[in-house]
Amino acid sequence: MKTLPNIDEIKKFFPKHSKTKVKTFIVIASCMLQLRTTCLYKCKDKMGEVTGNKKTQAMSHYKTILRFFNISKTNFFCEGIFMLIFSLLGIKSNCIVLDRTNWKIGKKNINLLTVGVLFFNCFIPLCWIQLNKRGNSNFKERKRLMNRFLKLWKMAGQSKQGMVVVADREFIGPEWLKYLHKEKLHFVFRLRDNMYFGLIDGTKKNANYVAMQG
Repeated sequence: MKTLPNIDEIKKFFPKHSKTKVKTFIVIASCMLQLRTTCLYKCKDKMGEVTGNKKTQAMSHYKTILRFFNISKTNFFCEGIFMLIFSLLGIKSNCIVLDRTNWKIGKKNINLLTVGVLFFNCFIPLCWIQLNKRGNSNFKERKRLMNRFLKLWKMAGQSKQGMVVVADREFIGPEWLKYLHKEKLHFVFRLRDNMYFGLIDGTKKNANYVAMQG
């Protein structure tokens, strides 16, 4: 992993946002990494040390954190995070991981469909969408996410040639598999019982394939 560049270098990844907004993002990320938590209320106590501004009250730092999350042009900022992470890690792997995580805050569903890369056996999410529902993703949602990811992947100067998509058995279905096949993306999925590879190329009735056990 490369050394973290200075704020002016990082700002280049976020052309539509102010230097102050980008600096706050870096400070929050640093607090999370040092405290090993994503709890913003705990991060407020670390911000004085990270910024070198220990005279400011912790609650004032907390208000700064909350203001940051009212950020505009969110999609552009997330694209900047993609490019920043890609640059810092010097990613060379073409092993792409598709995953989903779902929890609730009160009555609100937080259901994120994510795609990212393996880096030293760690999953680094690079692109995601909020599904605003409970349960599994559908073909249209996966396609929208993958198209967005491939666009950013190309912007980062990478080729999808030889790309392998790895996912659990949630991410199946004829339309989805045919889409990956059309995009010339290799894939390694766990398949449910009684599913056949012949579904991909329309040769199921003639295929002598063994269904992979779930």
